[in-house]
Amino acid sequence: MAVALAANEKLEWAKCRLSLLHYLSNHIWIQDRIAQDVIRWQPWPHLKNLVALIQDWANQPIREPLFLIIFKSRQVGASTTVTAIANWMVGFFESSKVIMQSQRAREASEMLDRSRFINDHLPPFLRMKLLPDQQDVIGVPATNGLIRSLPSTEQTGRSTDVTMVICDEWEFHFDDPEKARDAFAAIKPTMAKGGLFIGVTTVDKNRKDSLPQEIYLGAKQGKNGFIPLFWDYFVVPGRTEATYQRDTQGLPDYRREAEYPRNEREAFSPPKQTGFFNHDVLARMIDECREPVETRYGGKVRIYIPSITTRKFILAIDPSEGQEDPSVGIISDAQTNEDCACFDGYIPLDEQAKIALELYRYYNEPLVIVERNASGLTLIEKMKNLGITNWFYSDKERRKEGWYTGAWGISRDRILIDLSEQIGLRQKRIPMKDCVLGLFDFAWIDGKPQAVKGRHDDWVMCEAIGYQAFKSMPKGNITFRSFQYKPR
Repeated sequence: MAVALAANEKLEWAKCRLSLLHYLSNHIWIQDRIAQDVIRWQPWPHLKNLVALIQDWANQPIREPLFLIIFKSRQVGASTTVTAIANWMVGFFESSKVIMQSQRAREASEMLDRSRFINDHLPPFLRMKLLPDQQDVIGVPATNGLIRSLPSTEQTGRSTDVTMVICDEWEFHFDDPEKARDAFAAIKPTMAKGGLFIGVTTVDKNRKDSLPQEIYLGAKQGKNGFIPLFWDYFVVPGRTEATYQRDTQGLPDYRREAEYPRNEREAFSPPKQTGFFNHDVLARMIDECREPVETRYGGKVRIYIPSITTRKFILAIDPSEGQEDPSVGIISDAQTNEDCACFDGYIPLDEQAKIALELYRYYNEPLVIVERNASGLTLIEKMKNLGITNWFYSDKERRKEGWYTGAWGISRDRILIDLSEQIGLRQKRIPMKDCVLGLFDFAWIDGKPQAVKGRHDDWVMCEAIGYQAFKSMPKGNITFRSFQYKPR
């Protein structure tokens, strides 16, 4: 019997080494602090997705680096799962080294305690003998494995090869985004030989300039090699709106949105109570957004409502040099104020002018309103040289094409409040999801309406100046004869 049992143990050990999911599902026990119990790890779909990504990475004959960024709700099994993955790495593979990073030494030590708990509750034939076993490091002599917990500094992990790095609550490691970039720059080269990096965190609602949010946004756009995962409150089976109300009872709105987000929009937008635009209205608007019927210029131009020869339009542009800030242009119906087309992106001024000319011809020579900032003046001249003539003017003498803050005695705050009223009354229809998300990113900050740190105001300002042109339109049916700009 003993021999047969030893053979079974050997077979089970092999199964665990080959399959991370098998190891987790059959042998990992976790602490449920709320239920005050020790329970089995649960193979919830979002966790199985993570496991599959890591299994594919582990199975590669020659591993390529794998970078994962996870934004999540609380209590979705993330911390325990990534810790169990670390135990799997050092317990079954030779010479594995894992670094666990947290904001402070206390949190880092707690991560290592979680690793010990998991190991203590394995069956004897899987349990690792730990040596050393100290506050900030545990070793596994049988595999020459090592797990080290460290508080985050700009130098953590520099000049050391590592198999796996876990950044727990990564969003909160540094207050200074530059220090966060330095810290990641220190650790990233250690992954070059095929390591695994997992940044897992809840969101900090009070900032939009954090490195994790920057990486997540870039990953969603396919720009940086990270795989983005988002685990909202409802990823755990059995959760409903009723359980959400129960679990978040007594929390202020901003804490609910940060720690138990129900979707990405709720997680990454400014807190509802500081949002400049009504978030409940924006939530309904984003559900009404749709895909364009046509794209041009590699997706920079998107057509939602094609031109109709009997209608007139407005072309509003918030320009940029095409380097630091994106530019945005929006075509809207001059009678209904519904958006029909747009362009956006980091587009050079020459290309902005060419795109504007193409839309100008296609949409029946719309009334053009360009913000008269530094790049705007250059863009206006380029557009005039291309033959664009139907301009909104900021002066009665019709010498200053475009819009500048203070035109007609109207301040920046005033045009934003005008737009806010239109949004709140549902008198503005916007099919572009990116635009509505831009409205979510606008908030009252230091007593002024502005984009939160790490976001841009281009969509908002483009809609705001476009509405000023719409207000100047003649009332009633707009004919080609009445469409020319009239001073206020």
